[in-house]
Amino acid sequence: MVNLVLLDIDGTLTRDRSTEALDPDAIAAIQEIAGNYIIGLVTGNALIVTQALSRYIGLPKGSPLIAENGCIVEYRGEVHELCEDLNLKEVALRLMKLIPGLRPTYQFNYRKFDITLWAPRDPHELVGVVMAELREMGLDSKVRVSHSGYALHLQPANSSKAVAVRYLCGIMGVSCNDVVYIGDSDTDVDVMDVVGYGVAVSNATDELKRRARIVLDKPSGRGVADFLRNYLPRL
Repeated sequence: MVNLVLLDIDGTLTRDRSTEALDPDAIAAIQEIAGNYIIGLVTGNALIVTQALSRYIGLPKGSPLIAENGCIVEYRGEVHELCEDLNLKEVALRLMKLIPGLRPTYQFNYRKFDITLWAPRDPHELVGVVMAELREMGLDSKVRVSHSGYALHLQPANSSKAVAVRYLCGIMGVSCNDVVYIGDSDTDVDVMDVVGYGVAVSNATDELKRRARIVLDKPSGRGVADFLRNYLPRL
């Protein structure tokens, strides 16, 4: 029996993987089932953004939230910090001086552990350049570098959404086997091995679709809406 439904945001609740605009049908579907399931958000966004989205989506107060790619968990208004504070904002400021075009995202000042930057260049190339600079700083073993498709992320190496989902299940007293998780990107891959029902939208990355238990036939928000209405009640 499903006790908890966890939803990624960018690329999952949005219209597609190239926009931050939320899909209205996905939001409507969430509101339709909110009285029957505990629903939470799991995202790389800052906690303040995640809190705001939770309220405007229509989730009840105290709903479970995971922010900064697993570094922060909030449940029933209590905040749990899971990551080591490596002062990555200072590292980011150094990187911005070394790499032309690298600049902070709009959430930069509201983040503590997972720091986001943006540059107008190929994501894979950007990750490689940043990793090379971190090796020069002697930080390559302590900092994970990734690109969500929306921004470059610098976060403590031992942090992940999977770690946070396990922690959340523990404080909620819920078996991870009874959890549905829907995502779209490589930052969601490890969660597929933690929950009972790992779900990938149809336009998810290839690696996520390989690891997911269920692959939807519709993309992003449309896939979420279809799953919540037509498949979730059967689980």
